[in-house]
Amino acid sequence: MKHIMRLSSVIIVLMVMVVISSVLAFAEDDNKSDVKKSWDSARVYVPGNNSETTPDKVKVVKPLPVVIYIHGCTGLTSESYSWGEYIKELGYIAVLPDSMARRSESNCDPKTKKFGAFPKVHAMRLEEIRYAYDQVKKSPWADTKKVILMGHSEGGVAAARTKLEGFSGIIISGWRCTNTKNPAFDGIFAPLETPVLTLEWNRDDWQNDATKGSCSDKFGERKKARQVLFPGNGHNVFEQSAAREAVTRFLKENLQ
Repeated sequence: MKHIMRLSSVIIVLMVMVVISSVLAFAEDDNKSDVKKSWDSARVYVPGNNSETTPDKVKVVKPLPVVIYIHGCTGLTSESYSWGEYIKELGYIAVLPDSMARRSESNCDPKTKKFGAFPKVHAMRLEEIRYAYDQVKKSPWADTKKVILMGHSEGGVAAARTKLEGFSGIIISGWRCTNTKNPAFDGIFAPLETPVLTLEWNRDDWQNDATKGSCSDKFGERKKARQVLFPGNGHNVFEQSAAREAVTRFLKENLQ
């Protein structure tokens, strides 16, 4: 009997050690993450300011609604900056985290419009969304009850895949919310009550056979989901007046 009790004690001790080791390992991995760089290097557009700033230097008279913009696989581009300026002019703060501040690898080749060279980037983009959201919630310049997530291309993939609760709405552009070969990328994963706006082209050279489809096919039971479809072939959307008008309406509806 004593032998059994000693054996049981040893087993319990070993189980506790395994749990502690797992927690410490997780914490160590978390501490190794450099996701903070994407936030520290973010471009922030503030209403009334002529030039962009960084999150630590934002100054406002009162907290304002925020749009977190997640860029595509080539980093912050004219498409990103144009949306930042536009959102600022609408009276909201636009925060553009810089994923390239934490890596040099790209997941795509703009010349061939092929992607998949750096697969682990998708987990990084989700991490960047979570970190940016958490930082916005801590920021005195943010109206933390009014936060929109907007993602384009690779950023649109991440926006469609996030399961985070709390966003006042999600805007997806340059992505079809479809991947017939990988269920983890097939659909919109935000809570059903989250308002969604998708901006898509009839044809998009960045899509392949597995990703041909439409975000509207994934709306399902979402009552607050809308698609804007542009005729022709394209990928970026800012230059489309219908895109700007749809974003303006979406922000006003969900940030009031």
